Amino acid sequence: MSIVIESVTLDDIKSYGEETTVDLGAGVTAILGDNGAGKSTIQEAVGYALFDSHPFSKQDRLVREGESSGEIAVMFTNRTSGAQYTVRRWAGRSKYEVLDGSGDNLSLDGTSEIKGWLCKQLGVDEPDDLSEVWERSVGVAQTDFLADFTKTETERIDTFDPLFDIERYREAYKSLGGLDEEFDGDIQDHRDEIIGLDARLEELPDVEERVEEHEATIAELADEIEALRGTIEELDSERERLEGVEDELDDAEQELATLEEMKIPAQEESLETAKEHRDEARTAGETLAAVREEYERHESAQERLDELEERRAERDEIDDERTDLGGEIDLLKHRVADAREDLSAAEAARERVHELEPEKERYEELQEEVSQLEDDAERRDEIEDELGDVDDEIEELRAEATALESSIEEAEAQREEAETLAARQDERQDLLAERKSLEAEHEELREQNEELRAIEIGGESAVSCPTCDQPVTADHRESVLERNHERIEALTEERLPAIEEEIAAVEERIEAAREAKEATDRIPQLEREHESVEEEIADLVAEKSEYEDERDELEGRLDELPDKREAVAELDGVAEQYHTAKATIESADGIEATLREARSDLGERLVAYRELDDELDEFDGLDREIETTKETIAETEEPHRTYIQHEPVAESLDERQAAVDEEGEALARLRAERKEAERRVVELDEAFDAARLDEIEEELSERKTTRARREQQRENREGDLAEARERLDELEAKRERKTALEAEMTELERDREFARWARDSLQQGAEDLRDLTTSEIGDRANDIYQALRAAPTETLVWDRTYNLRVRVRGQNKPFDTLSGGEKMAAALSVRLAILERLAAVGMAFLDEPTANLDEHKKRNLVDQLEEFDRLNQLLVVSHDRTFESMTERAIELEKDEDREMTRVVSD
Repeated sequence: MSIVIESVTLDDIKSYGEETTVDLGAGVTAILGDNGAGKSTIQEAVGYALFDSHPFSKQDRLVREGESSGEIAVMFTNRTSGAQYTVRRWAGRSKYEVLDGSGDNLSLDGTSEIKGWLCKQLGVDEPDDLSEVWERSVGVAQTDFLADFTKTETERIDTFDPLFDIERYREAYKSLGGLDEEFDGDIQDHRDEIIGLDARLEELPDVEERVEEHEATIAELADEIEALRGTIEELDSERERLEGVEDELDDAEQELATLEEMKIPAQEESLETAKEHRDEARTAGETLAAVREEYERHESAQERLDELEERRAERDEIDDERTDLGGEIDLLKHRVADAREDLSAAEAARERVHELEPEKERYEELQEEVSQLEDDAERRDEIEDELGDVDDEIEELRAEATALESSIEEAEAQREEAETLAARQDERQDLLAERKSLEAEHEELREQNEELRAIEIGGESAVSCPTCDQPVTADHRESVLERNHERIEALTEERLPAIEEEIAAVEERIEAAREAKEATDRIPQLEREHESVEEEIADLVAEKSEYEDERDELEGRLDELPDKREAVAELDGVAEQYHTAKATIESADGIEATLREARSDLGERLVAYRELDDELDEFDGLDREIETTKETIAETEEPHRTYIQHEPVAESLDERQAAVDEEGEALARLRAERKEAERRVVELDEAFDAARLDEIEEELSERKTTRARREQQRENREGDLAEARERLDELEAKRERKTALEAEMTELERDREFARWARDSLQQGAEDLRDLTTSEIGDRANDIYQALRAAPTETLVWDRTYNLRVRVRGQNKPFDTLSGGEKMAAALSVRLAILERLAAVGMAFLDEPTANLDEHKKRNLVDQLEEFDRLNQLLVVSHDRTFESMTERAIELEKDEDREMTRVVSD
């Protein structure tokens, strides 16, 4: 897989305050601009969006100052499939998405799935490798471009091994450390356990013999118990038969006794009771016949009384209606009288309204005029308050304008200091780079001394010098040690302390310049604020003039207010009298109709009242008849109660006679059952043999006792057998455990040998792979270096410790001793060779690769880049504008310092 980045769009990312799209493409592209113009931001944005890498402690630092989030969109083409995608990622927000060529969102759930998808597009093995590929190969930061080669040997190996997957060998080798001791311990533990098991297995034959003896004894006891069980079952069967006969005999005797002593006497008593009830019913019938005539008179009188009560209720309802109607007639008479009085009052009110009409109208006109003048007075007071507020605001704004003018003058005075910031920052960067280079040189010299002291010299040593690859002799070692010691002292006592002092001084000057720049950056804003304040003052002065004109006009009208108020006071009460009379007239509008309606209702009520009187005449004598009927009911109450009391008993005569018949039949059945029970007792008594039952129970007791003893004996033997078998199982398990341990020990011994071989192979493999990798990349880097330098006599060497040096006519020049141009050419050559080796991504960034290169070497660099067939796209970030004419495409960026905003000038 390989890609070509088509464009990068940034919005609110660092200096890109507005949505800005930078169009890129295949081949070599130069991204140009002054320091701080936003060139490296494009590289950082691609690293964050595609490789999950950024150079800050928090990704929020990618966001433009003052904004909460920013957006990055990287559009690229997959060279294999031809498909085009856009990766959009936000800084300051956890939003991450991928769009296809149609703008549709790919269904990738979350950051982990997107990173996995990117690995397939970029040809990277694992998501965790994305940042490593970017930071060490595809997008190496300017600060690391040279610094990676100035590190100590351990730091260099830790830096480059992961890039070539050699780190996996080292990690695997470390993970296998300590296995040999673990295997030895496990094998000895197995051997000790086997010895212990052998001692315990000596009793196995005796235990097996005890198990066989117990099993034979248990089998004999089981046969005897089985024979006893058969005999006991036969005796149990015969005993159960005799006990059954005995139980039946007891039941038959019990049944006979129950019939004779309980059931038959009880049935005889029940029959007598039924006869008594029958005779009682016959007597009740005779009593009914004696009182029937009086009973019927009572019933007839009760029916008549119910009818009369209904009539009386009807009469009372009519009487209540007549009483209610009388009340309504009285109310109507009062309404007629009140209506006549209201008509007279309304006529008098009409005359009063006519008299008050002119005065009431004059009063209302005066009130409206006074109300308007009072509103004018309130408005005049409000204007006075507003004028006071406007004066205060004008005074405050004039003071603010004066303060802003002072701030602008102070900031202008610092402009010259602010313009030195970039130069001082470059100075600090150079000092930091020099300090880092010197510290690395110091560490390298120290390691060389340690390595030289560790070399044993006897005759002519076969070991090469770590500084020049020449054989090491005692004189040569002392010479190199002395030279290194002098250089270390010079670094420690002179140059490094001096650099620290210079850095501290530059830091103070940078801080002063930064404060001055912040002040000058605010001048446009201060000027805009001053102009705004002046405009506000002019607006307030105009507003004040308008308020004063309105106030003068109002004061002219307010002179009439006292006379108007006096006139209103003189007419006070006229309106109230007028409205009272008017209300009286309005309330009398329906009085005549009310009077007519009341008179009509009164006539209707009087007619209805006379009709109800006529209806009540029909109920004369009703109360007397009710009293007579009640007397008849009282006279016949006693015979009526007697009839009611005896009627149910008399009616049950037939039923009670049937009960007598049923009780007689039941008594006959019980006597027949007694006869059958007597016969059954005689029959069972003859069949039961009590002596035989006693014999069987005695024999059963003996047999069961014998069986219990045999079962106890068997149980004891089974317990012994269980113990013996348990012990046998334990010993069998130990024998199996011993066999398994012997097999495991053999396997552990094989595994130990394999682990020793694997660890040795991994260690040697890492060294061999590092040696092969640095040899191949070093050879290619040397070709590039010689082409860049146009110096075929200079040889670039990148050894197995990733140490970089140049050999000139047999003499080695360490990296730290190279000139600035030589360092850049050497580092750039290795970086380009690595990119060729790891070209699956198909694109790369080079940040300021032309630093310290002359014009000729820059031209050579471009020629080399254009010959990189395995890279579809190279993006060169540089502030050197001479580089523009040497590349296929150049994009120039410019930063508006006033707005702190980057824009694309040309592409």
